[in-house]
Amino acid sequence: MRRIRLTDPSQIDGVVTFAPAEAHYAARVLRLQVGDEVAAFDGRGGEWHLRLPTVAPDLLQGEVLTTIAPAESPQLPLILGQALPNQRSKMDLIVEKGSELGLTTLVPLYTERSVVREAAGRTETKLSRWHRIAESAARQCGRRHVLDIEPPQSLRDFCLAYQWAPAKILCWEEERQRGIRDAFEMLALSGPVAALVGPEGGWTAQEVAHADAQGFITVSLGPRMLRTETAAVTLVSLIRYAQGEFGPLGQRG
Repeated sequence: MRRIRLTDPSQIDGVVTFAPAEAHYAARVLRLQVGDEVAAFDGRGGEWHLRLPTVAPDLLQGEVLTTIAPAESPQLPLILGQALPNQRSKMDLIVEKGSELGLTTLVPLYTERSVVREAAGRTETKLSRWHRIAESAARQCGRRHVLDIEPPQSLRDFCLAYQWAPAKILCWEEERQRGIRDAFEMLALSGPVAALVGPEGGWTAQEVAHADAQGFITVSLGPRMLRTETAAVTLVSLIRYAQGEFGPLGQRG
């Protein structure tokens, strides 16, 4: 069944009206017609089964047939602090694949060896693009909660904001003693996890020392040097696997 984002789930006599962008997407891209049935999700856990009485590029309405029950248990928070890559396509991939794999919060980071700070207008443009990618990924993979993407911030601010997380991991290519499996044996993964992935040039010694002082443990992802986007996708996959998310098909979060 086709899935469409419902920005405003308020109902008028059991009929909902979609935003203009979704109306255009349904009519022009999906080629939906009057009488078709779709699943609508609001990105915050709500989902409904609808029949479409009105389909036009400027107006899309759905008649609520059923309300789909919420998931029995929400996904555990998994927060990724990701150093901003030097190419736009890399961050786009991290947003898309992180969404598909169950990442709950993505925080772009300014680091000592990553890109310089940008003008506010350009940052807003990037955030809008990432939000669109996250929404598209949620629509495609059946996810109910759209990935939360925060404005870029410093590593120091990230460590301060997420010091409450019971499990904190920093991927570091110079770590020689502790692998990711060792970290999983040390940490309680039954609660929220905050993780850090560095830029192409790696973390500086000062950055690693600061994160360590805030309770982040350094881990290695193996003997091969991974690109930053590969490290991010690998880390999210491994954490969700360790938390038991790759089991039998259940309700999506």
